[in-house]
Amino acid sequence: MGIVQSRKRYVIKLERNGETVQIVVIAKNLESMYKEVYRLYGNFLIDEKGNDTGTISFEEIALSPTVQQELHIQASNSCQK
Repeated sequence: MGIVQSRKRYVIKLERNGETVQIVVIAKNLESMYKEVYRLYGNFLIDEKGNDTGTISFEEIALSPTVQQELHIQASNSCQK
């Protein structure tokens, strides 16, 4: 099993000119979260001249890593005569 990187859930509120959008992004760090927000909602946050027109507020929630474990049961033939 490899190392499990912790990820975080970001509950994000985007606002512009009285308009509000709420989204959820799962990312490994704050930088990744911002990249994803601008990739998906950059047109909402930036006007046609390239100026920032919106605001971003967020809540960060740590996700606990899920680890799957395999259970190997060896069948024994203890009933042999």
